[in-house]
Amino acid sequence: MPLTNEAVIPIGAKDKWNSGNPYSGESAFETYMSNPELALYMDDRLFGTAVPALSKLRIQTKSQTVLGAVDFGNTKDGLFVIKGNAAAAGTALDDAVFGNYLLRKGAPRSVDIVPIFHAGVPNIAPYQLATGKTDGNPLTAGKPFINNFLPSYANGTDVRFGDMLRLNMAVPPTSRTSAAFSSEGLIAAAVSGLTDTTYNKTKDLQAIPNMDGFPNGRRLEDDVTRIELQAVGGAVLAAVGLWYDDRPLGASPLTPNLLGVLTYTTGVEKNDKAFVTSFPYLAAPHNGFGPCGGVVAGTIFNDGTITGLRDPVTASGLVAKASMKTLQNPFKDEAALTYHLIEDGHVTVQLYDITGKLVSILEDKNRTAGDYEIKWQAGGAAQGTYLARILVDGRFAQAVKITHVN
Repeated sequence: MPLTNEAVIPIGAKDKWNSGNPYSGESAFETYMSNPELALYMDDRLFGTAVPALSKLRIQTKSQTVLGAVDFGNTKDGLFVIKGNAAAAGTALDDAVFGNYLLRKGAPRSVDIVPIFHAGVPNIAPYQLATGKTDGNPLTAGKPFINNFLPSYANGTDVRFGDMLRLNMAVPPTSRTSAAFSSEGLIAAAVSGLTDTTYNKTKDLQAIPNMDGFPNGRRLEDDVTRIELQAVGGAVLAAVGLWYDDRPLGASPLTPNLLGVLTYTTGVEKNDKAFVTSFPYLAAPHNGFGPCGGVVAGTIFNDGTITGLRDPVTASGLVAKASMKTLQNPFKDEAALTYHLIEDGHVTVQLYDITGKLVSILEDKNRTAGDYEIKWQAGGAAQGTYLARILVDGRFAQAVKITHVN
């Protein structure tokens, strides 16, 4: 599950988490989910002032409910304060249901981060939108929202869960051309279910736009980083009726604190290159060999004789800005290569050994269109295969193999 490593597992444990499988070391990693390290920087009682960029993301520390104020700060008890309360009967927090798993003393986020990203979410209270719930009582039934509860297996009362990305295939996809499509994924769907009159006038099950988004799946356009930060900041708790600290009972839930979380931005609102409408859907990646700042590398083709470049702007097919060949291969002391440049440009010819180490730069200058010859004095170079690459204006055009023998 992307959120787990990016926003929950601390740096010192990331390698251990990555080396395991979704079911390994669960109790240890659930500790991080129940008290996510990132939440330390969303609580001014701890290190909230250390990262000013996260100032709008403040978790609930005194969320007002009819059951009392609830503190979701790290090491606090969260909803554990209602454990055994008659109001939890029949809900997911009932000890006879999942209460013993979801309600843990000193583990405040076991009620939201753990089920969303480790156990899956059962479509029963309190995991329903606050639309339709009794004000101030998140344990009452609300608007059905998402159900991706998929325990891996059961052994008596011991259910083992897995840290997996879950996708509810019953949720219809939202068209990318729809005006309602949002890169905020499930967060956008929750906001619509709470504020849009199309959906918040009834607690009936409805297909709300973006219910197919992260973390109920993964769409290319989803702003995963932003959603992750909002989730750790308590957006999910608010969606089910555990409103932010500045909301008195009976008042509008759209308080400055909640609006701060919902309008939070990382400052990166779109990709520098648009997605495309056909496979592979992603734009071509930036060329690591290009000038600082990146030039777009094209899709590389190999027709058996030449490796070319698809122009990402005109999509005009193979556009080899230059072609290169060897005059003698294998060679002993001196390798001679020729290249043809079809238009003026800055030419770079790089020579690599078989391990990928850069051996020499044979050419690095501005050239007018035409034919050129370059030579490499192998000298004491080891025998073996080398790769010569030609780039024009930082964009890869072709590569040829040359073999050095004694």
